Amino acid sequence: MRRRRKSKKELKQLLEEMCEYIRRLEPKAQILKVTPHRLYEADDAWIEVLLPYREWNRKADRIADAVYQRVWEIEMDKGYFIGVSLRTLDEVKARAG
Repeated sequence: MRRRRKSKKELKQLLEEMCEYIRRLEPKAQILKVTPHRLYEADDAWIEVLLPYREWNRKADRIADAVYQRVWEIEMDKGYFIGVSLRTLDEVKARAG
């Protein structure tokens, strides 16, 4: 199987679609940062998301399952790996403090 050539334009479109997908799953989620280039060796891009929950809960689990399923689909269909970090309010607060 031949590898597809990756383009910045296509990656940008996929990042926009992924951010919109996350917002549809949880309208109160905040996209903290989008890094449209390799942050880590295996990633094509990285998205950091703050979920509007104090602690990790069942709804966060459902969102994570859906987001990581979509990440997998993009990687299989398009060949791009978009890393996504989902955090809760307490996780962000603990990291900052």
